[in-house]
Amino acid sequence: MRFSFLFLFLPISIILADVSRFIDSLELPGAGGQINVFTKSSALISSRPVSLRSYSDDTVALPSTITLSRETLEQRLGESIAHRYQASGKVVAFLTREWSSIKVSSNYLIKISDCSPDQICSSTFTRFSVWDSGNLVGEFAEPLRIGHFVDVFFSKTPLQRGTRLNSIQFDKKPVDILKKYAGTVPANINLKGYQLASNVKSNTPIKWNFLSKVTLVKKGQIVDVFASGNGIYVTMKGMALEDGVSGGNVTVKNLSSKKEFQAKVLNENSVKVHL
Repeated sequence: MRFSFLFLFLPISIILADVSRFIDSLELPGAGGQINVFTKSSALISSRPVSLRSYSDDTVALPSTITLSRETLEQRLGESIAHRYQASGKVVAFLTREWSSIKVSSNYLIKISDCSPDQICSSTFTRFSVWDSGNLVGEFAEPLRIGHFVDVFFSKTPLQRGTRLNSIQFDKKPVDILKKYAGTVPANINLKGYQLASNVKSNTPIKWNFLSKVTLVKKGQIVDVFASGNGIYVTMKGMALEDGVSGGNVTVKNLSSKKEFQAKVLNENSVKVHL
């Protein structure tokens, strides 16, 4: 019986001893203080707040709400018009009427259904719709002013009429080719085969009407004629019956048969004809 009593007493003592490790101080109200219980850290108690996110690796962030303001809409319309017409450079759109901002999620889309006229020009009337997560928010029709900014050639120094052109003679600057700089030559054009048709000053934007193609083949000149087609390849001599520019067609007379035919100018001494 005594053995049983000891057996029951031991677990109780162990439990009490274990609990006491978590209690640092105890002040009774009657002693003029408050009861303050402080617990130490243990494997079962965290001193920091537990975040629910830590229990799951599958947390999905919900789309945030944004304001489709005038500035944001203009930027997106410019991008959409550039994509619609596969335009190089940068297309900028400006609304010409007041726009009331609307709330959408970050998953919104703008779809252009029609532009009049159906090309990139300085003024256009555009119909478009706004979609949010697959749902139609609204359909709109707005007049727009458009800017199309492209790098074009500017002369570095004064150039004389007849100068054969090379890209190293020019700087490249972005300008709006729909307005003041309409007709300027884009900086991605290969200038080989062109010459100036008039004098230009330094820092002048180069326009197409300033250029003319270089005459490579002159009337009465004897040229090499390369003819190919259907597995046949022949060369012969011919006489150009007119001036010809790079890539242009010229009438040539066969010196042997005296027959005349059209050939494409390759360079200063050669033309090509397809049999």
